[in-house]
Amino acid sequence: MNKFLTLTLCLPLLPLLALGQGQSVAVVYNSKLAPSKIIAEHYAKQRSVPPNNLIGLPLSDGHTIRRAEFTSTLEQPLAKALAKRKLLDGRKGSIRYLVLCWGVPFRVNKDASLKAPAGTPTQLSRNEASVDSELALLPQLGQAIKRTGYIANPVFNATNPKTISPAKGVLMVARLDGPSADLANSLVDRAIDAEKFGLWGRSYIDLRGIKTGSFKAGDDRLRMVGEITRRSGYTTVVDENPGTFPVGFPGDRIAFYAGWYGINVEGLFAEEVVDFAPGAIAYHLHSYNGSMIRHAHSRWIGPFINKGATATFGSVFEPYLELTPYQPVFFARLIQDGFTFAEAGYAATRALSWQTVFVGDPLYRPFGKDPEQVETELVNSKSSNIEWFRLLAVNQGLASGAPPAAAAEHLEQLEETAGSAVLQEKLGELFAALGQADKARAAFTKASKLSTSPKQKQRIKTALESLKR
Repeated sequence: MNKFLTLTLCLPLLPLLALGQGQSVAVVYNSKLAPSKIIAEHYAKQRSVPPNNLIGLPLSDGHTIRRAEFTSTLEQPLAKALAKRKLLDGRKGSIRYLVLCWGVPFRVNKDASLKAPAGTPTQLSRNEASVDSELALLPQLGQAIKRTGYIANPVFNATNPKTISPAKGVLMVARLDGPSADLANSLVDRAIDAEKFGLWGRSYIDLRGIKTGSFKAGDDRLRMVGEITRRSGYTTVVDENPGTFPVGFPGDRIAFYAGWYGINVEGLFAEEVVDFAPGAIAYHLHSYNGSMIRHAHSRWIGPFINKGATATFGSVFEPYLELTPYQPVFFARLIQDGFTFAEAGYAATRALSWQTVFVGDPLYRPFGKDPEQVETELVNSKSSNIEWFRLLAVNQGLASGAPPAAAAEHLEQLEETAGSAVLQEKLGELFAALGQADKARAAFTKASKLSTSPKQKQRIKTALESLKR
């Protein structure tokens, strides 16, 4: 028991509001669209962004923009506005983040008049890109940026978040976007709620079962993500089947999702209701997962936002597997190192002037508070989330090598266990693993009676049936 009590002090850093960072953000909106300005003003209020940092530009209302139009109506006017307001000059008060609001285009179309330098590989002789990835290079705008292929991100794999800044040539760009203006407007509220109350739930990793070949790297990445969430204390489900999680899969309280490879949302995530945890971060690896952000039922980013995810990311055109964000770095920086959503995203991104978009509040920082303080706040407020805190501690103890019998004993002694479907289910799993079928059956039965989640009840039913065999 003592080992588990000690391990509660070794949990990943937990919620801390992104206080005092509003001055490091500039917010861009489409001045032709009233909802775009409303989103900008709401974000500024919620994150204390100074009025000087809100910039309205008259832009196309489509999601795709021509290269020449991007340059003349967005990139150059924005660079001038930032310079005039002294927001990107390296002095105190300079920004690190750029928020693009719903209504700002997110794709720059291919310009056939731009020719790649001789010797450029065919697959990189392209200039279509995400608006966001192009604007990330604003600090380098005076350095004759090439517009074909990609530009290596100078802060890829950064371990110190402060180094991800214009001083290093990078502006962290994310957008408040989605299938509707209202959904886009809600993203900062979702983030702040999770920062206040915690990101609690389970992790679901959907592999394809690839054992050989070039695409094995995709499975390898996602498997590493599963190991990061497991060691961080999240109950982690890793699926090796070739298909995506099917309709009816018992996925509940989804805090993290990472998987691949369907072009349009399907299976579990196409169900009418998806049980995303407050603050959930979801990522589905596909070449065009971000090409239709404003569609509720097409590709993946739009549907994720529509169903309740707080942050997600993807590609607007073909990025090639090796140039998609490196997911293990993203999840490690976010969960283990306490980076903000945008810091984790840009630390994980190899390529700029390329295809990536990050959708969600860039300041979203779900991890950062001392675990002892979190425990005290949960206990004093009588929050039901204490059960997730206890589960996280037990899971982390098990991941560190503590015996299942010790974990079961610890759970039985916790006062929260008796009334918690979450902890009773875990107790059932532990007893089942120990070969104590009667105790497992009793714990699972109690968990089912306590549960209000149809997905959890479904999972427990399967566990009880397995005990009969």
